[in-house]
Amino acid sequence: MPRIFIWIGGAFLAVGLVFAAVGLWAWTEDRALSNGGARTTGTVMELERRYDSDNGSTFRPVVVFHDREGTRHQFVGNVGSSPPAYAPGETVSVIYDPAAPGRAIIDGFMDRHFVPLIFGGIGSVFAMLGSAFLFLSIRRRRIVARLKATGIPIKARFVECYRDTSTKVNGRSPWRVVGQAKHPATGKLCSFKSDQIWVDLSRHLAGRDLRVLVDPARPDQHFVDLSEYLDES
Repeated sequence: MPRIFIWIGGAFLAVGLVFAAVGLWAWTEDRALSNGGARTTGTVMELERRYDSDNGSTFRPVVVFHDREGTRHQFVGNVGSSPPAYAPGETVSVIYDPAAPGRAIIDGFMDRHFVPLIFGGIGSVFAMLGSAFLFLSIRRRRIVARLKATGIPIKARFVECYRDTSTKVNGRSPWRVVGQAKHPATGKLCSFKSDQIWVDLSRHLAGRDLRVLVDPARPDQHFVDLSEYLDES
């Protein structure tokens, strides 16, 4: 299997771990503030409008509250929405750090859990996809290495070289080579499909036999050896 798929799996895993770490950090920050913070009520004074790159806009509540000493504090909510989730003059529950009252949040589900859920969820999905990609790529490379060392070589008749549209990298789909021969373990006519490659070998393989390495103990495992035509590292 081309090394690019290992790089893709590693990139997905790395991005996923970074996102998951941000989500975990946001969750621990929320838990620390929730467990050690003071609770009070605040008032939405106004809505702060913010624009995004698509010229859309969201609204975040600007909240004013007073701490235990009666000192007035103001902060902007963590989450923006359109339409706005709060209205000016609305009373909201607030959690703040007594040692640093400027560190405050609205005590609501979205305000407290939006960032951990989004980053943690996206990070987990990317990490799982990356891990699966890496596992399958490394497993395939080990199978190929074993077949090269101990597999039984057979000749298969070239059938076709086709685009594998189930995979796309930068908008391009790889090719697969297909050959047919009787499997030495079963005596039945089988199709042998190559790993994904990035060149069309149809003209080079037309009318020629393919070298295929098979495992008699595992009829489902094989390797179409195309090293004569391309670098398979």
